[in-house]
Amino acid sequence: MSDTQQNRYMNGNSPSWCPGCSYFTVLSALTECFDERGIDPNEICVISGIGCSSRLPLFLNTHGMHTLHGRPLPVAIGSRLARPDIPVIVATGDGDLLSIGAAHFVHAARKNFDITVICLDNRLYAMTKNQTSPTSPIGYKGSLTPYGKLSAPLNTTELAISSGASMVCRSCAYDKAHLKKMIDAAMNHRGFSLVDVIAPCRTFGDHEKEITKRLYDLQTKDHKFDDRESAMRAAARVYDSDSDENAGIPVGVVWKRDDMLCFDDQVKLVLTENEGKYSSINDILDEFRPGRGNVTQ
Repeated sequence: MSDTQQNRYMNGNSPSWCPGCSYFTVLSALTECFDERGIDPNEICVISGIGCSSRLPLFLNTHGMHTLHGRPLPVAIGSRLARPDIPVIVATGDGDLLSIGAAHFVHAARKNFDITVICLDNRLYAMTKNQTSPTSPIGYKGSLTPYGKLSAPLNTTELAISSGASMVCRSCAYDKAHLKKMIDAAMNHRGFSLVDVIAPCRTFGDHEKEITKRLYDLQTKDHKFDDRESAMRAAARVYDSDSDENAGIPVGVVWKRDDMLCFDDQVKLVLTENEGKYSSINDILDEFRPGRGNVTQ
């Protein structure tokens, strides 16, 4: 893709990430994916919370919002329900999504909203200068944990599957071609999709690019992504490399179900089954407003 094509998705603001940050690759992969899909910048919405990863929408010439810490999903859900014709991407990090935003993540996945979540997982809080995050390895020595983190890392992939997400995949920021493939697949999926991106921190974390030699694509291992037991076995291996330097790191589509109705489609079913009674979701809400329909003040 030429610079001119890619620049139509950029607003001219220079990214404020550290030189060499893996997030530059994620931004490039995302805009290239937009271009290859022929998406008009006015027909896509990118929403984020707070953190290094969440600065991504600030550089895009698309609809979007930089929201509160841990709150990109409620805003994304509102955007999706208000304008179901515009796809919604959530750019977030492991701290934003899985600490203060964990409850929103669980229930957005459970309700299967038609949203694509890209989690840039550097396994620490970088913007506030190296504190441990939910996905930091046990024993990790951050600025506030000089004796090492005492708790085990939260497995994002396992959590997403068990919460009800209908598509979960993993990739690495050091393999842009694979990352683009995963983002594209997630955007094609109707329902809640997660792209968990291994995105090491250049400044504070382990940014050794030798990690790419340990990656293995589940799709080359006859992985059955539509089998829950197989998916959970693959998810359980995500952090094996924390304790075994020879362990492989799985990437690719871990879990995918196409027969799970997303929230949008469930609302459409309600409208269809009550044809003539409701013409929009607002009519359904009106029935339950105080002083109207079935509710009295």
